[in-house]
This record gives sequence, C-alpha cells and structure tokens, in this order.
Amino acid sequence: MGYVLDPAGTMQDEVRRVAAERLDAAIEQLEAVGAGTVDAETAVHEVRKRCKETRGLARLVQPALGHRFRPFDAMVRSAANHLSATRDAHALLATLDRLLEAHELDDRLASVRDHQASVAAAATLAIEAGNEEIIAARNLLIEARKRSQHWKLPDDVESIADGLDATYRTGRQALHSAQRDLSDEHMHEWRKSVKYLWYQMRLLRDASPSVIEPLIDQLDRLADALGDDHDLAVLVASLDADAARFGTPEIVAHARDVAREQQRVLRIPALRAGAVVYTERPRAFRSRLTRYWTLTSGSGPELPTGGIEALTSSTAEAPVSTIERERKFVIDAIPADLDLSDRCDLRQGYLVVGDGASVRVRDSGPKGFTLTVKAGRGAERTELEWAIDRTQFDAAWPHTAGRRVVKTRHRIALDRHVVELDVFAENLHGLVFAEVEFGSREDLDAFEPPDWFGPEVTDDGRYTNASLALHGRPEEDS
Repeated sequence: MGYVLDPAGTMQDEVRRVAAERLDAAIEQLEAVGAGTVDAETAVHEVRKRCKETRGLARLVQPALGHRFRPFDAMVRSAANHLSATRDAHALLATLDRLLEAHELDDRLASVRDHQASVAAAATLAIEAGNEEIIAARNLLIEARKRSQHWKLPDDVESIADGLDATYRTGRQALHSAQRDLSDEHMHEWRKSVKYLWYQMRLLRDASPSVIEPLIDQLDRLADALGDDHDLAVLVASLDADAARFGTPEIVAHARDVAREQQRVLRIPALRAGAVVYTERPRAFRSRLTRYWTLTSGSGPELPTGGIEALTSSTAEAPVSTIERERKFVIDAIPADLDLSDRCDLRQGYLVVGDGASVRVRDSGPKGFTLTVKAGRGAERTELEWAIDRTQFDAAWPHTAGRRVVKTRHRIALDRHVVELDVFAENLHGLVFAEVEFGSREDLDAFEPPDWFGPEVTDDGRYTNASLALHGRPEEDS
C-alpha cells in the first residue's frame, strides 16, 4: 500500500507495516550497493529518504511509543549519518549545478563547482571501495526493523493525535522564530519541522484525500524551497570553513554572494506559504485531522460527489488504452529560433523491461504521476496508462534503481503536429530526440520531417527510453 496508513486497519498493524516496508526498502538498497548491482549515489539518496520517512512515522506515534521512541529514532538517524558524507558532497554539487543554471556564463561559479565535483566523485568512490559504512548502516536498520515490529499501540486515533499536535506546534513556533530572525539556524529548524509534517500528512492522506492531498503538495513545494535554502546555507558554511579548497578569495567571495542572494529570493515566498500552512492553532489542526480519521475509519473512505453523469460514469477509474503512433528522430543541433517555453522536467523509471514490453512510472512535476505499460516495437505500439498519486509513485520509485532516465520535454508546434523535443540529462546528457505522434497510420506515413531533424530511429530499439534506461546510449552516440 505504500507510505500511507489505512484508516480501515488497526493502528498497530498499519504502523508496523509501514515501518517494515520503509526499512526493508532501505536495507535492500544497501545490500545492492554492497553487491555492486546499483549506483551508490542513487542508493544512498534512496536509503536516506527511507530513513527520514521512518523517523517521520515514529514521530507521529512518539507519545504512544514512550521510552522506545528515542533509542529507535537515534538508531535510524545514526544509520543515515553513516552515509552522510556521500550525500552531503553530492547535495553541495547539486546546489552549485542549480546556481549555474541561473548563472550560465559565470566562470567563477563554474570553477567552484568543478572543485566540488571532484569531492563528490571521491565520496562515491569511498562508498563503493570500502563498505564499512554500508555494513554499519545496514546492521542498524535491521535492528530498527526488529524493534518496530514489537511496537504496541492503542487502536484509536489518540495513537497519532499527540504526535501530530507536537509536529504542527513545533513547526508553527519555528516559523515564528524565522519570521523574527532570518538566520540560517532558524530556517533550518523550520525546514525540519515542515519536512516532518509533510511525512505525516502523507501517512494520513487516506483520512480525507480531498483535503489532505492539496496540503501534501503545498508542504512538498515548501519543503523543497527550504531544502534549497538549507543547501545554500551549507554551501556558504563550506566556503567559510575551507575557502582555499574552492579557489581564490575573490572567487569564494563571489560564490558566497550569489548563494546569499539566491537565499533572499527563496525566503520571501517560503515565509508567505508558511503563514498559510500554519494559520491554525495547533489544537484546532489536531482536532480537524483526527476527526477526518475518525470519520473515515467509522464510515469508510470518501466517495465521489457530483450529478448523475459524474456518478454513473463507468470510465472514471479505468486506464486509457491507446495505440501509440509516433516517429522518433535524433537531433544534432536545436535551432536557435525554436520556442522552448512550453517545457516540463520528467524523471521516469522502469519497473520491468522485457522482450518488447515495459512498465514504467513517471514524475511529470506539476502534471502529476503516471504508471505506463508499453508493448510492441516500431512506429505503432500498445500503450496503457494510469494516473497514480505521489505516494504510489514514491512506493514504486526505489524499485527502478539503475533503470531511469531524466529529461526535459519541450512541446513545439509544427504545422498541424506537435513535436515533443526531449533533452536528456545526467548519464544521457547531450542526447536529444524529437518525437511526433499521429492520429492515424496515414498521417504517420505522410509526415515530412523538417530539415533540422536528424536520422530517424523509430525502428531502432536501442533508442527507446526503456533501452536507454537499461543500457545507456548506443555506442556510436557515446
């Protein structure tokens, strides 16, 4: 079921289930790193996420756990800390990459980024070469999993009420502290509280999806902004602590100024969003959320509302089944006059890649999440697609490790067609495709590609996204 508690189940069973699933996923990733079957950087990131989710769950039921909470929380935190050097090095590199996206021609910032890239590479090698930290983290998480399966919780909403109150109250107080004093320390404390509230809203989503899901999305965006703010603060602290490693005093001072300016830009909308999230008094927030839970556990889940047409629709929950008709071309150079304003960042991972068939999950940012099955080869393929929610995506994503692509998609009008221009990133950086979909076989056959399109690869299976995720780019394009 993923990272969400089922109001229809017993509180004890549901909390134990989620804890076991999160910790099993983390342990599985660590074992894969130790066996050399998964990318270390990706695995470390996924393990730390699972640890944070587990700690968010434990905090939700902290009052009910009593004296068992702190040893458990410390154990999971310690496991994550064994991997922190790798994560911190890559987080700092990612921060510099994002700054460079906004300051493309900044050579001084680029030189700081290059210094950090070598540090991140060394951190990854250290994890891959010597697995003492992996073993230590794994052992801690195995023990934490054992302990979580002995938790005893009352089967009522009071198991979560006090923990929810404490998380919301702490976040509200941290926001007020940040509003009075915009120090890195106060912003960091607020960030942690926002993140824990995000975890807990995900856990309670099924109590009232129509109300809680928008709050989850709002908290997710706020947590991302505060996370970026924190990464910038870490960058500034790193520059201050070891300036010589990053370059000349002039270069370091410039990078510091850029980071601080970006923080100022991020903080204004973050504080405004926080004022909305934390507008209720903690007791009122607790009362409202626990009433949702009680209502759903007693009367069942929310039902669709609407008129006769909406309530009698037989297709509301059905997958959309289509025959996908498209042609694909390699793009050597993107024309300077193309309108690239219609864009969407995508990440997709493959759960299964078989003989002419694949199953993937995709995160399309504001456009949501999908689960897609594709079968067949060439210009015409069967495609089945379902909309899924964030929790379902998060449950599936760890199982796609080593089979992923990241790209930016631009939609461009071309006569009566639409070109989807995919610009790949990370290990496929530099690869660009143009895909054109058609409503009929006749339209597909009649299409004349423009001059800026390169070689057609529609029938070359090596250029499918599934193949690229599994095997990387074909040798002649490497």
